[in-house]
Amino acid sequence: MVGTTWKQAVADELARLYRPGQEFTLIEFYAGAEERLQAMYPDNTTVQATIRQILQRHRDARLLTFHGNGRYTYNGEHRRREQAEIPRNGLAEAVYQLAARITAETKIAATDYLAVARAPEPDQALRALVLGGHAGATFLALNATRRLDLSIERLAIELAGPHGLGADVVSAAADRLTYFESEPE
Repeated sequence: MVGTTWKQAVADELARLYRPGQEFTLIEFYAGAEERLQAMYPDNTTVQATIRQILQRHRDARLLTFHGNGRYTYNGEHRRREQAEIPRNGLAEAVYQLAARITAETKIAATDYLAVARAPEPDQALRALVLGGHAGATFLALNATRRLDLSIERLAIELAGPHGLGADVVSAAADRLTYFESEPE
């Protein structure tokens, strides 16, 4: 579990994807939110069923109006949590996308990466993770499967300029990758 309830996570996705009064279908919601929710809850093997159950709860709470045949209207009565207000194209979104890709490609739970994405200040959380000097669980699992191409260190190097992460973070990320990639098989 990553510290957010399914109810909150689905409500945050609704607020991210739709404006108040906007209609959508269940299939459209799956397309926009399923991958992110799966990344947040990698141990859940019934994501679509859970989404349907939570949408029913949100319907009962009047966050949604259900029209039948998988069609809904988002009523917009929910306010996303502060940490969810990070711009979609920012560092947090990039880390969410990386976590979703890790889950999809390797079935590794990227929980430490999600903690960075969901932090109030993701750049500071990323800085702490990279400069902390220890390899997180996701990094170790990716290294064991020889998939450091999906590491947050690679993402830090790629996004350093646009997000002002600093040379110290880039250097630490590069050093860690060099060390682990040079280990004998």
